[in-house]
Amino acid sequence: MAGTGRWAVVDADAPLVVELLGQPGAGKTTLAHAAATTSETLGRAELGAAWRQLPAIRKGLVLWQAIRNGACLAQATRLVLGEPLLRWDSIARLARLLVKSHWTRSQSRPLLLEEGALQDLWSIYYSAGKMEPDLQLLAPLVRCLYRDVNARIVLLQVESTIAFDRIRGRRDGKSRLDPLPEAELWRRLAGTAQLPHRLADAARLAGLPVETLDVSRPIETSVSRLRAIMRDS
Repeated sequence: MAGTGRWAVVDADAPLVVELLGQPGAGKTTLAHAAATTSETLGRAELGAAWRQLPAIRKGLVLWQAIRNGACLAQATRLVLGEPLLRWDSIARLARLLVKSHWTRSQSRPLLLEEGALQDLWSIYYSAGKMEPDLQLLAPLVRCLYRDVNARIVLLQVESTIAFDRIRGRRDGKSRLDPLPEAELWRRLAGTAQLPHRLADAARLAGLPVETLDVSRPIETSVSRLRAIMRDS
């Protein structure tokens, strides 16, 4: 993990986290499910299920440890006040992200997440109506969230027209863009198309490796490339 934008040594036992980042309709969930090759790899569903099965006292401990992480809390506060991100929804999501980040770091098995910390940050900025993050404010928080993690960020690139068709064609999508009328959906997709790229820029500035994957191609090609990234990490 990086300290100030340069590479630092990551412990060999640090958990591997491969995170998919992209706009709604990029195919994150489909790709993650198709690329998960073994039961040893945890996905978002398994990570969430493990959290729900924790006894309340263990959950409280994770929460307390996340709160005690003064560095991340300070960077989150700086981001909220500096951007600013003062909508209650954005603040609540950011608080949950701090806990989720601590929970992710505690895992011993490799993770392939279609909704990790950067995608959560997408939702936070979307809720606040901000599409141009201040990278100097955001990068220190990203660096803190991924501390002691062997992270690989995979930025999914897809044309807005393809994302639009995918969203309109699915019946069980959970994105906040799914229920929108067609004209509003297109407007939102066009307006948020660059946000994942800015978040990826923040990850690079934080010292994280970022791979770019064109998911406009047949899924078999994307699955093969993603599996190679996981295998070589």
